[in-house]
Amino acid sequence: MVEIADFVPHAPVPREIVDEYRGRVPDELIEVWENYGYGTFGEGFLRIIDPKLYEAEVGDCIGKTQGDGIAIPVMTTGLGDLITWEPSVGFIAIMYRLGDTQALGRTFEGLILFLEDEILLEDLKAEIFPGAVAAHGELPYDQSFIFVPLLSMGGEAKVENLHKRDTIASIQVAVDLQGIIGH
Repeated sequence: MVEIADFVPHAPVPREIVDEYRGRVPDELIEVWENYGYGTFGEGFLRIIDPKLYEAEVGDCIGKTQGDGIAIPVMTTGLGDLITWEPSVGFIAIMYRLGDTQALGRTFEGLILFLEDEILLEDLKAEIFPGAVAAHGELPYDQSFIFVPLLSMGGEAKVENLHKRDTIASIQVAVDLQGIIGH
């Protein structure tokens, strides 16, 4: 069983979602949905999200994948990154703030280990996140810290330029202004 020490629940995952995505996402993730539900962990940096909601709201923001063309949104980060499950390659972080992507491995348990070893923050170039929490407070479940202005629009990567914004709307705005990130 996957253990998430600092999980903060937001809501249970409805049985219909579990049934709809069973066989499409890793069994480990199904187990997390059943045992933990939607919520945050990693000191608020990662959040387990409703894949159906994110497919409906930002599915067109995911972009073309290198593998089999399937990308199911399963998590977000506190910096507005979207983490997808792509069966042919594993977990992929789409970092809209940087216009880049990062492979995160094939197992959910591996993600947890990377998070515990602080490798995940480094891989996602997210070392600024703890400072943002210290300066601006913890994030609500559906918000992320977003650079204002966006880095691609001349913003600087400083804590004082991070603002709490709705995650879904922020992804939509980033794609509207910067375009889709291929991966």
